This record gives sequence, C-alpha cells and structure tokens, in this order.
Amino acid sequence: MDATPEGSLVPQRGWWSRNWKWVVPVGCLGVLASCGCLGFAMVGLGVKSLSNMGAYTDAVAIAQSDAQVRRALGAPIQTGLPKQSAVQSINGQTHARFTIPLDGPQADGTLFIDATKQGEDEWRYDTLAVELEDGSRIDLRDDAPDAPDAFPSEETPEDDEPLPPPPEPPGTDENVPARGGRDSDIEL
Repeated sequence: MDATPEGSLVPQRGWWSRNWKWVVPVGCLGVLASCGCLGFAMVGLGVKSLSNMGAYTDAVAIAQSDAQVRRALGAPIQTGLPKQSAVQSINGQTHARFTIPLDGPQADGTLFIDATKQGEDEWRYDTLAVELEDGSRIDLRDDAPDAPDAFPSEETPEDDEPLPPPPEPPGTDENVPARGGRDSDIEL
C-alpha cells in the first residue's frame, strides 16, 4: 500500500506572486498614459476655448486679411499656439491679452492683442499689431494714431543728419585733476 496522499501538500502561490512581473509595468504605463491623455485633453480644450473667444478670432481674421501683413508675411498666414494668453473678467468687463505667432511663406511675425469688452459690447482693441521679424510693426486698428504705435521702436536718424557727439565721461575735463593725484582736496 502507498502511504502518500493524493495530491501535493505544497501550498499554491497566490495570484499576485504569480503575476506581479507584468502587472507592475502595465499598471505604471497605464497611469502615465492616463495622465498624458488628461493633460492633452486639457491643453486641447484650453486652446479651443481661446480660439473660440471673440477677441482672438476677430484679431486673427483682421491680421490674416490685412494687405500690409499679407505683403510682409505672404499668404496663407497660419497661427501657432499662443505664447502668452490672459483673460480676466471682473464685474462684467472682460480683458484679454494674447501674443500669437504668425507663420507665412515669406516670413514670420507675432500678433499682439490687448482688448477689452464691457458686457455684450464689441471688443475694443487697445493694442492690435503685428511685429515682423525685422522689428517693424504694423498697427491693425482702424483708429490707429499716426503717432508712434503701441510698441515704440528705436528712432533712427536720417542719413543726412549728423549724429550728435557722445557725452564725455565724467572726470575727463582737462581742468579737473585725475583721481588719486597730488592735487586732491582730500588729505589723508
């Protein structure tokens, strides 16, 4: 007669001890993928909400249809993701500020928008200008003053005007003795 019982008396390993080698990496990748998808969804919704905002869409449409901008950048003009954006609503007044890169076949530029809206009124643009790669600026507002625009640039003198001489550094006057000289008023 055989004295060994039927079956093994060795305890069976649990589910975790048999499967942990694939559960841990798959779980970590799943968490990372979920966070990535959530992040992309939030960024996408943010960009979509900005692009549906009246100040953004109106300003981009004005810039894309402006003859000077089309001449400088070429056509068609594409917009990139806003570099800076801020929208603030307080007591029915909305203030929006955007910096949007523009890409044309001939050159690139940046659209600057600073707009205010009171209630359901139209957007009023305090700044609506395109800055080109060479530093020149095109003001796109209908009521743009002929004075310097919202982004003042350095004035360059005309070619026929002589430049003023640079100011002399202090202490180079011939009548003033050099520092540390024997003619100093201070005695040690």
